[in-house]
Amino acid sequence: MSDPTTLPDPFDTAAQAFEALLDALGPGRHHLVCSAHSALGSFASASATVECAPGDQDQANADYEGWLMFCHLLAQTSITFRDAAIFARTYTTDSTSVLRGWSVIEGWPQPMAAADVFAAYCTDLATGDPIPPEPGTDYQAGTPVPTASGGSSC
Repeated sequence: MSDPTTLPDPFDTAAQAFEALLDALGPGRHHLVCSAHSALGSFASASATVECAPGDQDQANADYEGWLMFCHLLAQTSITFRDAAIFARTYTTDSTSVLRGWSVIEGWPQPMAAADVFAAYCTDLATGDPIPPEPGTDYQAGTPVPTASGGSSC
């Protein structure tokens, strides 16, 4: 077992992961959702909306309360929850968007395949039945999220 005194603070790791996700997503308006399930069946979800301006890699206009709750839940995924995922919807126009997804493993986002993102959004959770894709949505694989810290926030 790892020595807990040498492990990074889960919230710091979550904040770094959030920043790395924004770097991977690039400029645009992004709506990120983190959802997690515990072994006992509890469910939690948090979301944040971020606007990243093209050409301004140091500025992200984020909903602070959403960011705080998102990072808090992401920090808890490595401690309390069994399964967790992050989905990011990037709005390309008023009527179209790109949807990407990541599984959270040991508190860090790992890219999902496009088929897994599609299945997550096009399957009724209660019945397991397929549901139609959302109009104007392009379901894509999650992009790799480097673990190095110190990147920009867009």
